[in-house]
Amino acid sequence: MARNFKRFQEILKNRNFTAYITSYYVGGFANFVQMFAIWAQALRLSGQDPLALGIVTMMEILPGILISPWAGLLADRMSKRTLLFICYTLRAGTLLLMFFSSELWHLYLLAGLHSTFVAFGEPPHRAFLPLLVRPEQYVSMNSLIATMNNIWQIFRPAIGGWVVFTFGSQTAFLVGMGMYLLAPLLLTLVKVHDSAAHRTREERERSSMWQEVREGVAYIRTEPILVYLFVFMMLFTLCMGTQGTLTMLFVGQHLVPEEQASGAVGLLFSALGIGGLVGAFLTTLLVKRLPLLLLLFTSLAFDGVMVVIFAMCDTMTVAITCFAFFGIIGSVNQIVQDTLIQTIVPEHLRGRVYGAFGPITGPLSLLSVGAGTSLASVIGTRAVFMICGVMEIGAVGICRMLPSYKQVRESLAEKIPQSTFQT
Repeated sequence: MARNFKRFQEILKNRNFTAYITSYYVGGFANFVQMFAIWAQALRLSGQDPLALGIVTMMEILPGILISPWAGLLADRMSKRTLLFICYTLRAGTLLLMFFSSELWHLYLLAGLHSTFVAFGEPPHRAFLPLLVRPEQYVSMNSLIATMNNIWQIFRPAIGGWVVFTFGSQTAFLVGMGMYLLAPLLLTLVKVHDSAAHRTREERERSSMWQEVREGVAYIRTEPILVYLFVFMMLFTLCMGTQGTLTMLFVGQHLVPEEQASGAVGLLFSALGIGGLVGAFLTTLLVKRLPLLLLLFTSLAFDGVMVVIFAMCDTMTVAITCFAFFGIIGSVNQIVQDTLIQTIVPEHLRGRVYGAFGPITGPLSLLSVGAGTSLASVIGTRAVFMICGVMEIGAVGICRMLPSYKQVRESLAEKIPQSTFQT
């Protein structure tokens, strides 16, 4: 662990990384305040109608499916920092408009608009991160980010909820707007070489956007590791998508009285963050000893086992333990995925690769939520969680039996040898 802290300190001494990640978390907190505020505003304007929350949530999901590929393409064609600067500023504008919103349709429209700007910012963010550190620091960087994400996971819901509860949704929109405007100011402190930012006008004109779309698709299709990773993510999303949506209902039905469900779910989400912290440190040790593909498989299978245990549990103690393990597994999974993409994909294609996740996993997430909630009304939440856990374990078997498994394993051993992670 001391060695992990030393690596983290080395990365944090990098002024570009520290300035960028500060900007990112300032914007991220603004986004979380906005989420609580828009929920409160929707309930206020609708007279506490749950359907209003559902429509707002759908409006926030859909743009990611449609926008991500184009956001990824832009990230490969122009300065990622400039794109993020624009996105933060436009998000601030939508929160100002939410402050003045007086009708539900205003809120629905603005929720979709805000989510569009969030979707445009995600591929540039993920493609920008590898530019901040050396390639041999990718695992440590991803572990550090996972650590900070999970610290946020412990405290951010409580702080965001407190802002909305104490000052009201209207003031919360202004708080979020102010933080969104602070984030791009911090971005101006980041100075790194971005090859996309240095492309000349002639270079952009010689390569049309449609041509670059086809180039990105062709690259993904011809890179076995990426194809395999996308298949893995599709199965993972299909199994996992509905679980978060059903957690509140499950807790209220089987673990605590219904009126205490919100507080109990808050405890579970805090346990998720604590487990994630452990997972962030654990991953830096595991990648030195286990192949990345095996780590992915093991994390999904173990997650399935824990989902089955959670489905069978009757006490909060067991549920909290399960969520702590979910946090560990989630950190391992995310760090491995990001390290794979950052290491394998060339800089000029990373935006398009990250942008491809939205249209692939987004519809499956909606399908999972729709199917899971529909099944829960027929067979109950406990049975749905049991099915999800068994599906996760089965998904590992499917991935293992795919014809491309052997080719992908050999390709990974060649491109990312285990010695890469030795110190």
